[in-house]
Amino acid sequence: MTPFVKGLLALAVCLIMKDRVGANSLDKRTSFAKRANKDTYYNIYTKINALEKDLKKKLKTRLQKKNKLLRQVLQSVKEMDSNLELPDKSLKKQTNLASKKNAVGFTTRLKGTTYSSTSTIIQGNTIFYNGGNAYNGTVFTSPSPGLYLFSVSVITNTKNSGIRIFKNSKPLTLAYSGYGNPQYKGASVSAALWLDVGDQVYICPYGSSLLVNGESVFTGVKVN
Repeated sequence: MTPFVKGLLALAVCLIMKDRVGANSLDKRTSFAKRANKDTYYNIYTKINALEKDLKKKLKTRLQKKNKLLRQVLQSVKEMDSNLELPDKSLKKQTNLASKKNAVGFTTRLKGTTYSSTSTIIQGNTIFYNGGNAYNGTVFTSPSPGLYLFSVSVITNTKNSGIRIFKNSKPLTLAYSGYGNPQYKGASVSAALWLDVGDQVYICPYGSSLLVNGESVFTGVKVN
């Protein structure tokens, strides 16, 4: 082999080796770049995940604080409402007591006896209720102007007799026992009257003689 041919072979070998080295270097750079890209993507995703977790944690903390504050506000409102209800209940109780105290009316059982004069005022015996103390056992005196309702129910064995309701000496309605045998009979009558302050209402016998049974009742009440 001539020196010239040897030189060409040596040159060819050098070129081949150079290409291989370059190819290996390029492969290494490409692989490194790929790894670098993968690392870069991994780091980005990691940071995003970390930021997302941190954001969720902060939002959860804020939400918990808001819920706690809301519960405190609701509790305060309940306490305020409870405190307001106490005076309201007390006021209602006082109003009811005042209304009961100021209510005007009476119910009395009549005295069981015989009345022989039509001018005799029939007396009450057992007073069950006397709101406003306007009934004195014989006469009801109006303490305030308004509409009043009066009713009398009599039990008697007297024939052809009864009871009249009077207003200021003026006879109004009559509970008449009628005719029949002398056994006990019942009669009742009512009257709605407008009374001014000081007007008086009472009941008297109708007829020359009247036996009133002790279960007879006289009632009066202020309507408005």
